[in-house]
Amino acid sequence: MERSTTRCAGGPAANLRLFATALIIVVSDQMVKRVVVDVLGMGEIRNVWGTFLRLTRTENTGAAFGIFRGQSTWFIVISALAAAAIIFFRREIARMQAMHQLAFGLILGGALGNLIDRVRIGAVIDYLDIGVGTTRWPAFNIADSAITIGVVLLAVHLVFMSGKEPDGASTDAHESPERMSGNGEADDVA
Repeated sequence: MERSTTRCAGGPAANLRLFATALIIVVSDQMVKRVVVDVLGMGEIRNVWGTFLRLTRTENTGAAFGIFRGQSTWFIVISALAAAAIIFFRREIARMQAMHQLAFGLILGGALGNLIDRVRIGAVIDYLDIGVGTTRWPAFNIADSAITIGVVLLAVHLVFMSGKEPDGASTDAHESPERMSGNGEADDVA
């Protein structure tokens, strides 16, 4: 049976992809939050790209983009369970396509980045503020963005790619690793 080049066989490289992605997100998220806290006072606004992109330091006790405010304890539990589930299922994730490993790494990193804030200060530090005039998107951070991108990648794959095998992949999940000759005997495959 021939393996597709877009499908990963699992193992150390796949786990590295998952955990390296998560680590990059956690470190970059926490570093930027530290700079924001050091440079901006609570509620202070700095224009980055006119008024379209601003840095605005806020704290969020709810979910991504400010929804469900005041539920920090609940989101500590949800974030911890999500991170634990991804770590627990890492072997299954390692057998998935590289895009799935990346998506789960983004979700894991985002969940851990915001979990650190919730445990440390009881709220998530948000700072990215986009919009036009008074019409603004709720402030968010790198961790929120990573979770959103990871979920969108998985959803797009589920909606548009579900049931489709990548080019060169076998469509028969039970295909024998041996090829059968015309007379019913197995041919050796090197």
